[in-house]
Amino acid sequence: MNVYITKLNGMWFMSTQQYAQHIAADIAHTLGIREMGIYRYHTEGESAENRGCRFDGIIAGISAGDIVICQFPTGNGLEFERALVRHIKAYQGRIMILIHNLEAMMDENQKDTLQDTIGLYNEAEVLIVPSYRMKQFLLEQGIRTGIRFIVRELQDYTTQLNSIDPGKLKRELHFVGNPDRFPFLNTWDYEIPLNVYSNQECSGKNVQRKEWLPSDPLLLELSKGGFGLVWYGSEYGRRYLCVNSPMKLSAYLAAGLPVIVPRGISSQCMIEENHLGIPVDTLDEAVEIVKSMTEQEYQGYVSAVSRFAPLLRQGLFTKKCIVDALQMAMRKDMYVYSETNDVAGVMEESCFEYVCLNESYGGNLALSWTFRGEAEGFLIYDADSKRLVGEVCDGLSHYLLLKKQPKGIRLLVKSYIRAVKGKMITAESEAAYIKEKYSGKALVSVVVPAYNAVDFIARGIDTVLAQSFQELELIVVNDGSTDETQEIIDWYKERYPQVKGLYQPNAGQAIARNLGTGQVAGDYLGFMDSDDMIRPDMIEKLYHSIVKNDCDIVVSSAYQMTNEGYEEVSDYQIAEDTPVSIDEFFEHYLRYAYPVVWGKLYRSSLVKEHPIPKTTYEDSAWMPCILSYADKICYLNEHLYEYDRIMRDVTYVYAARRKSMEEQYEDRRDYVMFFLENGNPRRKDILKRLAKGYAEGFVNSFSYFKYQELKNEIEKFHFSENMTT
Repeated sequence: MNVYITKLNGMWFMSTQQYAQHIAADIAHTLGIREMGIYRYHTEGESAENRGCRFDGIIAGISAGDIVICQFPTGNGLEFERALVRHIKAYQGRIMILIHNLEAMMDENQKDTLQDTIGLYNEAEVLIVPSYRMKQFLLEQGIRTGIRFIVRELQDYTTQLNSIDPGKLKRELHFVGNPDRFPFLNTWDYEIPLNVYSNQECSGKNVQRKEWLPSDPLLLELSKGGFGLVWYGSEYGRRYLCVNSPMKLSAYLAAGLPVIVPRGISSQCMIEENHLGIPVDTLDEAVEIVKSMTEQEYQGYVSAVSRFAPLLRQGLFTKKCIVDALQMAMRKDMYVYSETNDVAGVMEESCFEYVCLNESYGGNLALSWTFRGEAEGFLIYDADSKRLVGEVCDGLSHYLLLKKQPKGIRLLVKSYIRAVKGKMITAESEAAYIKEKYSGKALVSVVVPAYNAVDFIARGIDTVLAQSFQELELIVVNDGSTDETQEIIDWYKERYPQVKGLYQPNAGQAIARNLGTGQVAGDYLGFMDSDDMIRPDMIEKLYHSIVKNDCDIVVSSAYQMTNEGYEEVSDYQIAEDTPVSIDEFFEHYLRYAYPVVWGKLYRSSLVKEHPIPKTTYEDSAWMPCILSYADKICYLNEHLYEYDRIMRDVTYVYAARRKSMEEQYEDRRDYVMFFLENGNPRRKDILKRLAKGYAEGFVNSFSYFKYQELKNEIEKFHFSENMTT
């Protein structure tokens, strides 16, 4: 048995389509696969007899049982490609198709050819497709049952260069493409330079046109630094990027460049998970990223791309796909779908418990869900058209902001795990649609202080409004913001009756929280920071636990979100959903203290009696104090709160650490002395033990003499007998 791969020839020497097929054929040649040349020519008017003679010449030498990997499209049209496949089959050859582009999706003028193209693909035993989304699209469009898929997630970009040096941070973008297909090149007026590699003139401002370059010189030029830009020229092109990764993306990565790509591109998960670049929604956002990128951040991306690039430069994506496809064609047990015990178990245990769709600020939609089971990601579909409208590449996620979708849409969420055949669906939600659900009664209040929170406040509000618990009010306190935070708060107030907005001149989040606390209607109260999120079932679970156990405070564990993913924080080694005396809880708090006001529900009356102090470390000051006045507490280790360290990397804490040693000492002394002086005298022993522990840690961690003085001060501290008990 012999294996052949078609190779397109005769096109204009700069054709990306031809170049991509040459790379694939060259990679296949290293595996002992023979070349079958296809010449690009004008097929109009050619008789069937002449075409048959042409095909006889193309496939001369193949024998029954030989495999031909057809690289499509050929540029000669569907009629030519269908006839070629029929001719190979007449010689009892076996067909695989490597799809480089789906012309019916690339060009709006070709969209009527989709079903004919599906018919062509149905002739193959194996399809090598450019993305999981392309596979899903073909399945939805009627590809035959039983056809087998291999996914080639990126095109390769091979090179003869021995090495490519890492690039430097340059505040400029590179783009390979012509302005007749990408009109934004002629309207570019940003201050960030755009280097365009094209033989066509560009009229955009600050566009520097560079001549088209062959592959190796192009890689050397790109490798000097900056960012590779992948973008679209039309809405049709944007949709196509959702199912296919263009050659220019591979060129940038092979050159060692971090990339900026449209959000929703088929390779978004790979780009994000491997730290290869940044997905954005607009060119404005792309330019801002280039302007604000630090040298350290840039080198982090360069380092990650440098580790990844050899996969492309050595052709390993294509090589793996061809090997897998050949094994699939020769082995009956290869990648046949079967529910193993493990997979069956995952599917049996997976389900969506809740799904919610709401309007979000800016004409967007906010989709939230609660999922139980194992997942590696989620696919979001239009429930009526079955169109894929979004994807989340993390199984712990629960929120997606959808742009440019009609308000009347109904959405389905499907969980998946990655399997050898691609993404295996493990569960499907009910259809979610926008509906009114305000009960008019508040049993729980959530208070959110906000200062210059325009970049993230809408997301936080969305996750509160998505709660499965209905008897809820949200109080957002604008702490004198100078940006558009108030405009966002006002929009939600007008749209949602359960949202209240308060304003104060800038005084700090402690004062903002206290202002909000004074206005709560609920029997129970929780706090959330404006840049964080809560899971859709958080309030429901905390409320049921605190009521059932008749406690004063209920605590949840949390996730901290970083660029590396979700990290578990705020865990306590105590029985769950069980009332625990505050003295017992304090014993665990001494060892596992994570002093934050969020991630909890409190009796509202308790918080109103003991307001939060305005100090640098207000959480550390207030938490021991409020705990000391509680009698019983319960705990849920369900990571219901999400503490985001991605959205903002500069907080008041980081600013505090830039203070002088004396100022830092005063800040730390303030919070320790606050809970000693304001805490419950009935818990004086344990409060003093906690204070001593902090002081001991200060002495061991900071070389400043006054920490020893604080330690001595704590030793001599006496609780006032007149303090309220």
